[in-house]
Amino acid sequence: MTTYIIGDIHGYYNEFLSLLNKVNFNHKKDKLWLTGDIIARGPDSEKMLFYLYNFQESIRLVLGNHDLYLLALYSGIIHTGTIYDKKILELLSNKKISIIIDNWLKYQPLVQIDEEKKIIMTHAGITPQWNNIDIIKSVSSEVENILISKNNKIFFSYMSNKKYQSNDWNNNKLTGFKRFNFIINSLTKMRYCYPDGTLEMTIKEEPKNVSKLLKPWFLISNDIYKKYTILFGHWSSLNGRYTPSYIMGLDTGCCWGNKLTMLSWEDKKFYTKKCKI
Repeated sequence: MTTYIIGDIHGYYNEFLSLLNKVNFNHKKDKLWLTGDIIARGPDSEKMLFYLYNFQESIRLVLGNHDLYLLALYSGIIHTGTIYDKKILELLSNKKISIIIDNWLKYQPLVQIDEEKKIIMTHAGITPQWNNIDIIKSVSSEVENILISKNNKIFFSYMSNKKYQSNDWNNNKLTGFKRFNFIINSLTKMRYCYPDGTLEMTIKEEPKNVSKLLKPWFLISNDIYKKYTILFGHWSSLNGRYTPSYIMGLDTGCCWGNKLTMLSWEDKKFYTKKCKI
């Protein structure tokens, strides 16, 4: 069995299949880990969802911010009308996609952990303010339970509400929507932090262009980073650079005309495929 990890696919189905074909991926024996944002921006989000649903036994996925937005729209919240929202709304016009959401996608976690391989995978990373594995498991479960609940529309309606934003974990004292928003931001949207681990949620550029008052989350000390390899996507401007050896960013900007990247875990070999926009 081989474990393959692929960065943000964003609906680039043909490039995704090309990478799997390069390694003769066998869904009966191999495992495929995906860093989230499997849909939106690219041309074939529908095909991506069908493929992953059909071979779900081989898949370990974490939800990204675009995947969460699909779930939010499916719950009934009003969309904001951006071009990417429209692509996601097109997905919801297909009743078969509703089946995939109800029976599979909404049950996918925000964190995947393999204790044997000492891997943690999330979409955006692990905030420096969470410094033990029990906290990470707990916060992930909190949000996962809400996503599958009957009241998830209420949660989604507040998910991006600035009134309920908190950028500081405050030693686990956050409650209510501020707590859930911090968890969502940390696991699916985070890039930079202040030196104390407080989140900075607006800047997207690569580190060389950013004030030294800020640090990429992965360059702030955290005991978890010493015990596990952290796999993440989300931050395409890194393009596989800047991270220490035990933290791997796999989003290499496929949806911006760059490349889709896959890591073969056991032999630490990388495979890439150029993406067309």
